[in-house]
Amino acid sequence: MVAYSISSILQLISTLKPIPTRLSGIDHINKLEDILKEINDKVQKLSYSSIGEVRLLPLLQKVRDVVIDLNDLMEVLRYNESTTSGSTTAFIAFGLKITNHFKVKKAAEEFKRLIEVDLKGLCLSISQEAAEAATETVNSNMKNVKRNFEKITMVGRENEKKEIIDQLLKLNNPADDFVPVIVIVGVPGIGKTKLASLVCEDEQVKAHFGFEPIWIRSLHETFDVEYIANLAMTTVIDGSVRRLLVLDDLRIEIKHDLEKLQKKLTESGGTSWAILITTRSNYVADNISVARYVLKGLNRHESQLLFQQIRGQTSTSTNNKQDNIEWELVKDCGGVPLAIVTVAMLMKNQSAGGVSILAADQIAEVERKFLQELKFMYYKDLPMLHKLCFAYCSLFPRDYLIDAERLIELWTAEGFLTIPQQQFCRPCFNDFVPLVFQQVEEKEEGVVSNHSYRMNRLMHKLARLVTCEENMTVNSMGDKVKGGMLRASFDFALDLSCGIPDLLFDKAKKLRTILLPYSTNNPRLPHEVKMTTSTCDKIFNTFKSLRVLDLHDLGIKMVPTSIEEVKYLRYLDLSHNNIEKLPSSITKLIHLQTLKLSQCHILKELPKDLDGLSCLNHLDIEGCLDLTHMPSGINKLTSLQTLSLFVASKKQVITGGLRELTDLNNLRGRLEISHLEQVMFSPSKEAAQDEFLKNKQHLEFLTLRWDHDDEEEEEEEKVSHVKDIDRKLLDCLEPHPNLRALFIVGYNRHTLSNWLHSIQCLVKFTLNDCPKCEFLPPMDQLPHLKVLQIRRLDSLKFIAENNQVGNSPSSTTPILFFPSLKELTISDCPNLKSWWENEIWGNDRPYFSCISKLNIQCCPKLACMPLYPGLDDELVLVESNVRSMRDTMHHADGSETTTKSKPFSKLKSMVIERIEQTPPERWLKNFVSLEELHIRDCVILKSLPQGFKSLSSLISLTIERCEELDLDISGTEWKGLRKLRSLTLRSIPKLKSLPREIENLNSLHDLRLYDCHGLTDLTESIGNLTSLGKLVISECRNLDYLPKGMEMLQSLNTLIIMDCPLLLPRCQPDTGDDWPQIAHIKNKLVKKTPQDLRDDM
Repeated sequence: MVAYSISSILQLISTLKPIPTRLSGIDHINKLEDILKEINDKVQKLSYSSIGEVRLLPLLQKVRDVVIDLNDLMEVLRYNESTTSGSTTAFIAFGLKITNHFKVKKAAEEFKRLIEVDLKGLCLSISQEAAEAATETVNSNMKNVKRNFEKITMVGRENEKKEIIDQLLKLNNPADDFVPVIVIVGVPGIGKTKLASLVCEDEQVKAHFGFEPIWIRSLHETFDVEYIANLAMTTVIDGSVRRLLVLDDLRIEIKHDLEKLQKKLTESGGTSWAILITTRSNYVADNISVARYVLKGLNRHESQLLFQQIRGQTSTSTNNKQDNIEWELVKDCGGVPLAIVTVAMLMKNQSAGGVSILAADQIAEVERKFLQELKFMYYKDLPMLHKLCFAYCSLFPRDYLIDAERLIELWTAEGFLTIPQQQFCRPCFNDFVPLVFQQVEEKEEGVVSNHSYRMNRLMHKLARLVTCEENMTVNSMGDKVKGGMLRASFDFALDLSCGIPDLLFDKAKKLRTILLPYSTNNPRLPHEVKMTTSTCDKIFNTFKSLRVLDLHDLGIKMVPTSIEEVKYLRYLDLSHNNIEKLPSSITKLIHLQTLKLSQCHILKELPKDLDGLSCLNHLDIEGCLDLTHMPSGINKLTSLQTLSLFVASKKQVITGGLRELTDLNNLRGRLEISHLEQVMFSPSKEAAQDEFLKNKQHLEFLTLRWDHDDEEEEEEEKVSHVKDIDRKLLDCLEPHPNLRALFIVGYNRHTLSNWLHSIQCLVKFTLNDCPKCEFLPPMDQLPHLKVLQIRRLDSLKFIAENNQVGNSPSSTTPILFFPSLKELTISDCPNLKSWWENEIWGNDRPYFSCISKLNIQCCPKLACMPLYPGLDDELVLVESNVRSMRDTMHHADGSETTTKSKPFSKLKSMVIERIEQTPPERWLKNFVSLEELHIRDCVILKSLPQGFKSLSSLISLTIERCEELDLDISGTEWKGLRKLRSLTLRSIPKLKSLPREIENLNSLHDLRLYDCHGLTDLTESIGNLTSLGKLVISECRNLDYLPKGMEMLQSLNTLIIMDCPLLLPRCQPDTGDDWPQIAHIKNKLVKKTPQDLRDDM
């Protein structure tokens, strides 16, 4: 806690140093910094001592309060210096100096007293001998852990080792005049040094380099090029052709120094060098243009193997529950080998060297000791800013889903990250993965997102352990509020019944952060929460030192003008509120970096002088549906990195305001441009040559949206010069080739722009609601395109011209057709007949080489399209032609170019709905991996399809609204469904009784029967379904009894009978005729739905 407090003050001091050298009376800052560093060094060594709690913290709080006041003053000085020049700067500085004379003088006097009396005396009182003794104890424990770590057999790094060795052998050529560099990067304890040692000990590497590698370790603070070069070259033995230099545990940025070292080694003559670097810093690694290997955590199996090397094999058969508790602790290590070894040693010691499973209290003791070990082997060794970033995360609840970009914005607002974001911030976050943060993989628009993480459970505990009273989670009573608090989050949702505790306003007036960490995935309704204007006003006038203010989803209708009082604010979240208009005074928040207004659905306009927020980096207005235009001058915000929405407007003539985008080339992430129908292009050549987006190389997701209405379209068609506005505009909206996802919605011309095929990094393309579009530009050669979605294109006739046929068997040198396409969706294209302008049949037809998901809906004419024999995940055919399925089945059988497995043999899920053509004969015979099957509204289906018994992997089956289906004549087809766990039958009018063969479904767990009016008998054989756990019978109005066999269903624990009038009286407790059959079932619901509810269904 003391170390954290000192780190916090040192960080604040670092922000003071650029300016105060010009202000009289603050020359004590450097002296203060030196003394704090000396105290910090001793405290680090005395971490087990109580001296920190008893004597240091109160004094440090006094120091911090003085520094905070100065920090606020410097914010004003720094901003004025950056926005003025020359004599003006001097004049303003002089004016501020006079204005703040008494503040500065008072602070200087307080500094002097703190330094000369309190801090110096305290520093002298800390015994160096005691500090050294405490350090020795800790170091001894750490050495013991590391010694065991060195002895263990490496687990799970075989691939990385092989790749690095192959790279070393390939790169290092005596004829080359450069020195190749390979970097291994990862969190502390991940095994970087151990992997480097294994690489160096490999026989191939030894033979290649001839001599032992030169190791230089612990480059933490300095990088002496001359020393390293001389040391390396003095070890060169005559005749040595190749040498390997290992720079282990590098922690400082050496981009230019490395180039100097490479040059010196190259000039040494006669010897070819290679350099292998290990580092925990992603920032260091990012600044070296080399081959890079990022070590990730071990997987579950590898973690268990490593754990058992130290702990031994426990007897899981005797106490599996307790063994799982041990595993949970190992899982908290995030796959980091050193942490796993530490836990294993602690468990082994706790069980006196044996392998017996530990009791719960012993596990708790191991966890307590492990947290202490983590504190010393991880937290104490972090750089100062990393310590602050780590401790800040204590404000979040356990298991909270953390958005990486949001957390980086919060760190930056607090001043923890001061280097430009693209250079340092994300690498800083990555330094905590996977030991602190573990990624939660999410798919975002079909593209894997790497934004969401959860904090490791033990690391969350550690963050709360090391932070002092500066960071607190406040409860509804406010009884945890302390006078020294700087940051507050809440463990409850603020609402009408429970607001911000009064104690927070009374005691914590120097707050820098107010954070509401609850999720906005399910925002509350307006009547559930409402923060009044007076409460907002009280916040603004009380907490004037705020850097971060989170007021999202609080029902705020009006933001008071007093918001200008929080003049140091850098992060403001007002998202999910009911705000119509922001006060103009918000533009006086000159330090504001992040402004979040997403999902403020009734916000009509942004402040006119928004360009005054010159520090603004992030403006999130996603979902602000009522915005009518963008404020003029937004192009001046050249530091803007996030602009989620840009609204074009008729108010801004010629280009609808789009020229405001031209200079915003630092934009990254996602951008939606809406209301493009408002843009009225001038016919001038100048306007037609505008490139609004082409230079935005960091932009990843782009949405272009038109909202034409029918009347507007008719008017436009009458005016010749506006007929092709959409096309001209689209030509000017060409993005940078780095774009990953493109969404075009509501475009209203016949053809798209030709630039589409040049977006070589495109991963996803979606085209929706383009009623006049007739065909698409060439896309089959886009190398990274994984997802293609086409929806509601009424005029689409074909997708591609016949200029290429791709990977057809007849081609001598086949061109790979859509080489990366994984997901294809074509929906509601009623006039689409063929993929190509001229239909391609037979052996000339291309196929998708790696497709996993195919979804074709409401395309009844589409018969000719590429084949898909390798489809391995999902097939959806709704009201569409089955010709392509039939052709894939037959064509692939005799093709040598397709995969060795049979077509559809890897498919996992299938939906067949409103299909009127007959599928291929025995069309299910190849579907041996199918796990989920839905058949709906198939009027031609009279019995289960041939080959149904081949579905040996089927787990879930749903059949709905098949009027002609008679399951009684499909008896033998049920026999092969040995794995079926869920069966749903809905609206099958010819179903009179459950097929007798269903009794063989020994794995069936869930049986649901809905709206089967012909059903009169469940059959006695239902008693043979020994695994059945849930039975639902709904609206089967002619079912008049339950079979006696139901008494045999001992696994059945849930029975739901709804709207079955003949069964209702028979299932009444004790008195009903069928009560004996169901009395043993634990969860029963037998009821009739009220008429008014049924009418609404």
